[in-house]
Amino acid sequence: MTILAFEASWTWVALLFGVGVALALAELIIPSHGVLTVLCIASFLGAVVVAFLMGQTPGIIMLSATVLLAPLLIYILLRAWPHTPLAKRLILAGPSAIGKAGDLAHLDPKALVGRVGVAKTLLRPAGKMTLDGRLVDCITQGDLVPAGRKVCVLAVEGAKVIVEAVADPDTAY
Repeated sequence: MTILAFEASWTWVALLFGVGVALALAELIIPSHGVLTVLCIASFLGAVVVAFLMGQTPGIIMLSATVLLAPLLIYILLRAWPHTPLAKRLILAGPSAIGKAGDLAHLDPKALVGRVGVAKTLLRPAGKMTLDGRLVDCITQGDLVPAGRKVCVLAVEGAKVIVEAVADPDTAY
């Protein structure tokens, strides 16, 4: 019966630690459902055990290095993960308000009052209007306004743009 001889050395410690780091990086790219993470943790623990087999001082050094570097590695990986191709497919992007209906982020609400636009849809009482080439959600004070009719902005309350039909389409406010 042959027992494999194992000689603990810094080579094995460095190899196991390096494999642990490589497995952590691979977890970012390959969706393994945690298998690579478990192998990564096992590799780090293996590096600490091999270091303790070399002696108490190398073991404490390796344990300290692992305890100090593991949170740093986790922090770096969590910061990098959202920018990977896999994460971009899994994580929904936030809403993009540029050019969307109701986009008033670029306009001063007080500057809208008195402006004239055109109803794009039937306003019954809510609908859409164009104002300076942008589509804006708007609401009337109960009156139906047909599409294509000029409307004037009466007030802006939060995200609500309150409009009314222009009495004489040729007259601007």
